[in-house]
Amino acid sequence: MLDERTLALLNIINLECGSGGYKVFYLKDLISSFPARLCIDQTQLLESLETLSIRQYISVKYQDQNEICLCSLIKGRLESENRLDAQIERLEENKKHFLFSFLGAFLGGVFAFILALIFKLIGGI
Repeated sequence: MLDERTLALLNIINLECGSGGYKVFYLKDLISSFPARLCIDQTQLLESLETLSIRQYISVKYQDQNEICLCSLIKGRLESENRLDAQIERLEENKKHFLFSFLGAFLGGVFAFILALIFKLIGGI
């Protein structure tokens, strides 16, 4: 399982290498692409790149101090797509829960109103 930093890197690579070919990245550009909350430096970036390469999510053609040439492999693209599908599924499930909660509350309110109306009519007779 990938940590949050490595998964964010994989998503960045997948977005940039959408066509499946190799692309040259400057390490500083990759670091600046990360969300600010992750606070990544070059050492952590290189560790994440190594993890992705070892686990065969990416293929590295060459690497030097300032840049790296790599492409996303099928396993890497599938990982991102599966996580995206899981997020969409969770959102749809949350929508269902909201809808059922709303309908339950609405029907409960209607039922309480009808009961109150019936008691008022019975009490007035």
